[in-house]
Amino acid sequence: MLNELELTGRARTHVAQHDELGAALHPAVVEPFLALREAAAREGIELEICSGFRDFAAQCRIWNLKFRGERPCYDARGNIRETATLGAMDLIDAILGWSALPGASRHHWGCDIDVIDRAALPPDYRVRLLPEEAEPGGVFHRLHRWLDENVARCGFFRPYREYRGGCTPSRGT
Repeated sequence: MLNELELTGRARTHVAQHDELGAALHPAVVEPFLALREAAAREGIELEICSGFRDFAAQCRIWNLKFRGERPCYDARGNIRETATLGAMDLIDAILGWSALPGASRHHWGCDIDVIDRAALPPDYRVRLLPEEAEPGGVFHRLHRWLDENVARCGFFRPYREYRGGCTPSRGT
């Protein structure tokens, strides 16, 4: 069970860095992820973590960059939103569509991970984790179909598979 500091990303005593995976993860997630990665590899999918544990400070940086307009905000379909004219509350709502409030991110727990299929990447492709990448014709469409069918076998689930009022669908496992 996570304590208050671990739960809110203000401590990292519950995670360990795994350089071979490129992320810090909660120990309970490592073996299931390795099993998921192995199953994906059998299907020609090179499962790679692009975001694992994120501490409070990192979440705060993301949040502040978006609030200051230095990083884009997106609508539910992944289109860039014009935020310069939004009032503070509307801007906060726009940010919350894609980014949890610092202290409230599932990434703080070390068990929420965003993944990509390294094998599907065209040369010089910049991963954005937007819906268009998961849709038919998108670079990660095959990956997302495979994840839908297979993540539960390794104990994972996709909390944002459908919209429930925050964080947009199709954004990782």
